[in-house]
Formats: sequence, structure tokens, C-alpha cells
Amino acid sequence: MTFNVQDTLMTLLELDGISGHENNIASVMQDAFSHSAHDVWKDRLGNVVAHYGSRSPDAFRLMVFAHMDEVGFMVRKIEDSGFIRFERVGGPAQITMPGSTVTLDGEFGPVHGCIGIKSYHFSKGDERTQSPTIDHLWIDIGAANKQDAARMGVKVGTPVCLYNPPKVLGNDLICSKALDDRLGCTALLGVADAVAGEDLNIALYLVASVQEEFNIRGILPVLRRINPDMAIGIDITPSCDTPDLAGYSDVVINKGPGITCLNYHGRGTLAGLITPPALIAFLEQTASAHKIPVQREVAPGVITETGYIQVEQDGIPCASLSIPCRYTHSPAEVASVRDLSECIRLLLAVARTNGAEFPIDPR
Repeated sequence: MTFNVQDTLMTLLELDGISGHENNIASVMQDAFSHSAHDVWKDRLGNVVAHYGSRSPDAFRLMVFAHMDEVGFMVRKIEDSGFIRFERVGGPAQITMPGSTVTLDGEFGPVHGCIGIKSYHFSKGDERTQSPTIDHLWIDIGAANKQDAARMGVKVGTPVCLYNPPKVLGNDLICSKALDDRLGCTALLGVADAVAGEDLNIALYLVASVQEEFNIRGILPVLRRINPDMAIGIDITPSCDTPDLAGYSDVVINKGPGITCLNYHGRGTLAGLITPPALIAFLEQTASAHKIPVQREVAPGVITETGYIQVEQDGIPCASLSIPCRYTHSPAEVASVRDLSECIRLLLAVARTNGAEFPIDPR
């Protein structure tokens, strides 16, 4: 069956998987890889790895990765009344939480619910205009009491995902929860489908990683086994074409993937990526040669696994390709299938490059 970018993305978006609970997505990724890769394995943390291309021990080793997990919540306490208190897993936008619908991964199957909000008619003053903090929110699953919630399969530690089935908008746009980073996972599957059976000059490792939204380091155990010469991450970046962000940067939807020049997370986790100039030039030259549109991005507030991968071993040259996305970490993210397809094209052009042409020491 011919690979279809949009159909594959829509399938992955229907799945739920907060950090540490990525099995649904991992099963799909592992099964898809197994049809064409030389080797496929899943480590004890849950990362899925597929090896394509050269099997020579001396071949250039390129690792391309994207994370499977999405932002969400976890049950912290079930009140005697049956209402559920919860904590964030990753960084779902707090302002969007009241009134959102959710799916709980109950012991006996999915349980639907909604995040409660004080009825507007009885709200007063600031209650009508300001979003309450998470400790003042609850999930309503329709349980009559605590025991009823238990009968429904909900308990402390139950994962909770945002609920918003994917929808097709105009101009090749998709609206859904979890575009961050099922877009990247789709890109991995697109690359896998295209290189299946090809005699690549390099050893290509495709990695579907875990727990990026939680601690950004879930991919690290994979590095010691692959020992890559270079790594390229695929993730999202805020698109600055909406009324609130217009003019902040030139990165917008439907203009191709972004090539990260710098990202940095200055709150809590002090890490980020300054991409080596020679590696940026290599990606831009490759894109130009294949008539692939790309955008440069500088994204403070964004961080991906590259911030930690680059300082492993004796230093690993890292780059990040970013798919512009509106309304990030909300229940209704929006991104372009066109940008995703261009990202896959660029990754394929890179994978088909002779290993000697990679800027291994791009200082």
C-alpha cells in the first residue's frame, strides 16, 4: 500500500499516549518499521528504534528521531463525591483546561470526562474572566461517588489525555490534540517507507522516543547503543502567523519546515541547542538542491532532546527540523500536511547523502 502522509497522521492522532504511557503509539511504530527495517527493537524505557541503510560497522551513523508522547494529565485523587483531582504531565496550556473534554485510560477501557468549570450564571467578578489554577479544577466522569469511579476503572495514577478528534481544515491544515509530536512520528514513517530496500551509503537509525514532554531525556538510553555520528530531531515550533504572534518571527505555516538556529528553555530546565553553522548550511544547501522550502528559526521557550544529546559521548552534532504549529500544547493544535511532506522530503535528501559529505566536526 502506498504511504499517505495525511492518512498516517490522522491514524496516529486518534491514539492516546501521555509521557510514560506511549504503548499505543509504540506498537504502531514498531509494527510499521518491522515490515522494512534491517533491525527493530524497543528498549526497556519504551523507545522504538529501526535500522535502515548500510550495515557496515564503519558507516556514518545518522539518528533521526521524534517523540511519541503528548502532554496530558494524571489522576492525583478521587474525591468521595466521585470528582477527580489531577496533575499535569508535561505542559498542557493551563488557560485551555477548564471546559476541555478528556479521555481517561481506565483499567477496563477508555473513560470519557470533562474538566469542570464553575457555571457561568453563578460566577462572580474575576471568576468570569480568569482561569483557575489546577488545584481548583476537577474532572467529571459522571461517577456518583468514589466507589463508582473505581468501578469505572479509574484510580490514582490513571493517565488522562485531551480529547479532540482530528479535523481537516482549509489549505492542507489539520486541527487536533497531539500534533506535537505525531507530526514527527509521521515523518519517521514516511522516511521508513521511502528508504525501504534502498542501498543507502549511511546507517540510518529512526527513533520514536518517549517522555520528551516530561523530562526531555527519555531518548538518552538509545544513544549508547546507536553511538550516532549525528542526530536530527523532528518536532513542532510555534507558528507566528496568528493575530497574537504576528511579527514575532518569520516562521509561519505552509512555508516549509524550520531549521533551528537556537532554542532555549530558561525556566526550570536550563538547556537548549545552538546548531553548528556548518550543519545549518548543509541542511539549507540540501534543501535548495531539491527545491524544498525551509525557514530559519530562533525559538526561546522551546526545548527538545537535542539539548541533551549534543553533550553526550564526546559531543554529537545535532540539528532540529521544526514543523510550524499554531496553538501549541492546547487541545486544538493546527499544522500543515504540506509542511510535513516537505520535512519528509528534506530528511530523505539528507539520508541519501554520501556519509563523507556530512559536516562531522561542524565547529
